[in-house]
Amino acid sequence: MKIYTADKNCLNILRVSVLVLTFVLIVLCGEVLSFIPIIMIVLSVIFAVVGFFTAIVYLPVYFRKLSYTITDNKIIKKSGFFFYKTQMMQIKTIQFSTTVSTPFSKITGLNFIFLYAYGGMMTVLFLDRHDFDEIDRRLKSVYAGKEDKSVS
Repeated sequence: MKIYTADKNCLNILRVSVLVLTFVLIVLCGEVLSFIPIIMIVLSVIFAVVGFFTAIVYLPVYFRKLSYTITDNKIIKKSGFFFYKTQMMQIKTIQFSTTVSTPFSKITGLNFIFLYAYGGMMTVLFLDRHDFDEIDRRLKSVYAGKEDKSVS
């Protein structure tokens, strides 16, 4: 059994991205709606509150609660902010998977694995590059075992 957590570099990149996007939206709001000051002020305040809440409160709590436990026969995902969710998937029921690794993923931590099983899907998000490769190798070994059984 091994427990994987979200990459902290990814958290910092997402926080900066959200704050930059918030700043851009506030500037655009000021430029486009300068002739309607009350709407401009209200929208700017809404963008600022939502952006800062997301970057300062939501993302750190979500990343702290996000974990993946992989045993010999199960993958367990725990996540949430207000409501905590536990999602379990039997490894033997996985039909196929999709792996996504972004450019500079060793630095950013933007590595994802999508697992598809009978009637469901699980996303494994924000993995460190080493953890991503380790899980990918493990899944490939499980798939190789399935193919060997189906051939004989």
